[in-house]
Amino acid sequence: MADSGTGYPSGGYSGGGLGGSYGPGYGMTYTERLKNSVGRNVTVYVGEESTPVMGMLHDVGSDYVEVHRMSNMNNTVNEAMLIPMHAIMAVSAPM
Repeated sequence: MADSGTGYPSGGYSGGGLGGSYGPGYGMTYTERLKNSVGRNVTVYVGEESTPVMGMLHDVGSDYVEVHRMSNMNNTVNEAMLIPMHAIMAVSAPM
């Protein structure tokens, strides 16, 4: 069935600046998309309560993400949080 009315350009989606372009039916995995945001400030919503965890996305593994939370006083890392992928409800990263 043809994909019509989606608003995407024919020939595929350019990725919106978060990675390479790809054709219809071929997309980046969740892990690949997260890896493109390493080094950026993100908010990870965790658990059934969708608790927000804000910080810099430091690393993305096959089953976890590592978020570094900074101190406001001297801009140094206060804590590194390892969050299992299965606990992540959503990730917000500014474009």
